[in-house]
Amino acid sequence: MLEYFKIKEFDVYNKKEWDKFCLKSNDAWLWHTHDGIISKSLWFNHYNFSFSVIDKSNKNNIVAVFPLFLVKKKKLIDYSSFESLGGPALCNSLNKTKLTKLIAFINNYLTVLMKKKKVYKCELLLSSLSKSIIQNKKLIPNPLGPLISMDKSSFTWIKKIKNQSIGMIFNSFDNKTKSIIKKTQNLSFHELNHNDLDQIFKNYYSLHKSMSLRKKINIKNQKYFEYIFFKFSPLNKRIFYVKDKDSILSISIFGIYKKKAIYWTNVSDQIGLKQGSNYFCIWKALESLKKMRIEFIEFGEGFYNEQEINKRNLNHFKKSFGGEKYPLFRGEKIHSRSKDFAVNILKEIKNYLKKK
Repeated sequence: MLEYFKIKEFDVYNKKEWDKFCLKSNDAWLWHTHDGIISKSLWFNHYNFSFSVIDKSNKNNIVAVFPLFLVKKKKLIDYSSFESLGGPALCNSLNKTKLTKLIAFINNYLTVLMKKKKVYKCELLLSSLSKSIIQNKKLIPNPLGPLISMDKSSFTWIKKIKNQSIGMIFNSFDNKTKSIIKKTQNLSFHELNHNDLDQIFKNYYSLHKSMSLRKKINIKNQKYFEYIFFKFSPLNKRIFYVKDKDSILSISIFGIYKKKAIYWTNVSDQIGLKQGSNYFCIWKALESLKKMRIEFIEFGEGFYNEQEINKRNLNHFKKSFGGEKYPLFRGEKIHSRSKDFAVNILKEIKNYLKKK
């Protein structure tokens, strides 16, 4: 069964060869691309173990790519794990027999690698904007099934703007969002150009740090954002910002791939949030993306019955732009159930202490 295939590590590829496969695969989206993997590897404590699978029986052609990162975590115990943002992207032309063998080969490789690196689980997440998922909105079995021990799927908010006029898009927003946007017409909207790059980046990272401290979340590595601003392919991103006279209030980054876009990341200062500059920035960005013939825009994962106020507010914000629920397929491959149990107990204790 395994003689067909061979693992080829990410580092041996040039960008053109890797991205050529991603462009053809219906499973691949932005996170599978060379830029997507390099940028993710710049997160703190993330180590790149991404790989491809080649078919030895067919001229060593690539038949799968798999973004994979070792995430180092250690407090009372070492609970390092693997993460795959995107999961496996497979060759479209494989017959059912070979596809089954390929998935089994990948599963076996992950099992061996998890044992070797002493990680207790691997978390996998598929992109809802990949062609294989976006075209099938209906509830279907989790495509990750053969690779996972536990299904952790949820949903994400996606808005279809193909065949929608600008007026139709605006009218689909909820009443609160429309009201906020109507009050922000004194603000100015801009798309980042080369001349503004250095200054907007400085503004962005400064706002990111202050916003992270305000929300009590981890500050991301500056190198990660430097890569997005200065090295990430201009074809696969758009950066927009909003000003009030000379003050920058909000900056939004959208990832773009195969005529689809994701609301990737945003920062706003407190004055801008009070004025609704983040709402205004998204609305004007949608206008620009519509002109680029973008068909779908993802606003991000939703949350069921969320008690934490930050997540509850974020959920409402994502929903307010008139998107629909699409499946967000994720799951966990568990290597050590005893460690998984211990980690979950520690998380429950931590959450309990936070509430007291």
